[in-house]
Amino acid sequence: MFGSIRVSAVLFGVGVGVLGLAVASLALWFVLFSLGVAGAAGAATTFGTLAGFAIAGWFAGRRAPFSHFFHGATAAMGIALAVVVTAVVNGSPAPTPQVVLLAALAIAVGGLSAHLAARTKAA
Repeated sequence: MFGSIRVSAVLFGVGVGVLGLAVASLALWFVLFSLGVAGAAGAATTFGTLAGFAIAGWFAGRRAPFSHFFHGATAAMGIALAVVVTAVVNGSPAPTPQVVLLAALAIAVGGLSAHLAARTKAA
């Protein structure tokens, strides 16, 4: 399956998705922190990660000439891999059920947004 992948589309999706993750996390953190919400950083990071999956999938699926869902899911999985590696390097145990949930969310959100991007591209 990896023989039929446009690597440039996936890498573009990962790059834009990481930027989207950072912007969404920082913006939401600022709003939640200003409102005095406890645990603002955790909530903002969670929302930002899901937003990053969607943005990565959208841009990867939009640039892919075929297999839009696969390209979007692969781009979102790239972000999930970066999140898990960063967590493990910083001392988190990264329990297997949480990693599997993160991977499932990446595949679902990235693939769905890529599918939607391909539909709007065709219209």
